[in-house]
Amino acid sequence: MLTDTKLRKSLGKRREKVEILSDAHGLNVRLSAAGAVTFFYRYRWAGKPAQITLGEYPALSLSDARDRRQLFRKWLTEGVDPRQQIKIEKKNKTEALTVDEAYCYWEEYYCRPEGLVGLSSNRKCYEKHIKPALGNVVVDQTDKGNWISVFDTMGRTVMAGEMLSIMKRAFRFCSNRGVISNNPLESLRRSDVGTSPAYQDRKLSDSEIKIIWEELDTLPLPKQIIVRFLLLTGCRTAEIRKARWEWFDLKEKTWTVPAEEYKTGKTIRRALGDVPASMMKSLKELTGSDLVLSKLNSRTRIPQPLNQAQVSEYAQFISNRTGLAHWTLHDMRRTVATRLSELGAPPHVIEKLLGHQMGGVMARYNLHDYIDDQRHWLKVWHDHLEKVVGRPLIKS
Repeated sequence: MLTDTKLRKSLGKRREKVEILSDAHGLNVRLSAAGAVTFFYRYRWAGKPAQITLGEYPALSLSDARDRRQLFRKWLTEGVDPRQQIKIEKKNKTEALTVDEAYCYWEEYYCRPEGLVGLSSNRKCYEKHIKPALGNVVVDQTDKGNWISVFDTMGRTVMAGEMLSIMKRAFRFCSNRGVISNNPLESLRRSDVGTSPAYQDRKLSDSEIKIIWEELDTLPLPKQIIVRFLLLTGCRTAEIRKARWEWFDLKEKTWTVPAEEYKTGKTIRRALGDVPASMMKSLKELTGSDLVLSKLNSRTRIPQPLNQAQVSEYAQFISNRTGLAHWTLHDMRRTVATRLSELGAPPHVIEKLLGHQMGGVMARYNLHDYIDDQRHWLKVWHDHLEKVVGRPLIKS
């Protein structure tokens, strides 16, 4: 029977010839003339003697060598040749995906074919928070603790919860496809690492809308266009921030956001109404870019969309100047939807104006965009806004 004491005394001891020491159940060590101590396992397969080298002591401990022997014996009782199983293990280790490779696999085989619009923003978040810490680590070699440590560095934030959700989806897809053995995040919940986005119910009153509209007259043109367009249409901030002139048919007074730029991955056409169409016509005469609103990249000097973080501050900027209670640009979207409902607009028309996909059976079978109904209720909304503001929405 082998012992650690016996192995330590044999290690590095020169001898005239190779010696073999046995443990039990096929586990042995080879003592070389130069003093190396190597574990190997002997067994019989198909009536013939076979042998597998396990590793050198002390890099491989006696305890680990015995564990390995027990695994080999288990394989033998199951009718599996340990030599073949070891080859499979080595192949799996060689082909095992790192976190970064698994994330790319998810993007290539799921996100892009499905047309997920959040691809670029998700990748930016991944490269900022996950890739530096675990990108080069094999997924199957990570555990829950490794991931919790990464999420903890992000603080108990909404972003930590979002990144957990993204990585869980990526690993679940990879696991289902058999390219990783397990999903180390499967049992983690958003509440374990971060917080959920807070539910918002802020909507602007008529008096607040009047104050904002009047304050816009004193602000630079980009701020005016974005805030007014949001209030007139109820669209998402990113839709006007990234808008291109090719999306607009100013003659027909419609605008169409292509699938690759839209949150739902579907092309959506909406009515503009007279006021936004007139505003866009005036703006187009002043711009020389394909983008409706743009700024020059400081390095390339190429026009690019306005920065999301900067645009998000427009509401606070107006509040600081007017003393209004805190509000966000997204609150305008909620305000438009609520006011349209109060004015009598049917729910399905409001959904179309907001750019939402229809729910249930209607999403699959009713592809009508209700463009004439959209035009009608936008006019009702714009007439209401004129009464609130107390003057024409477009200066003559």
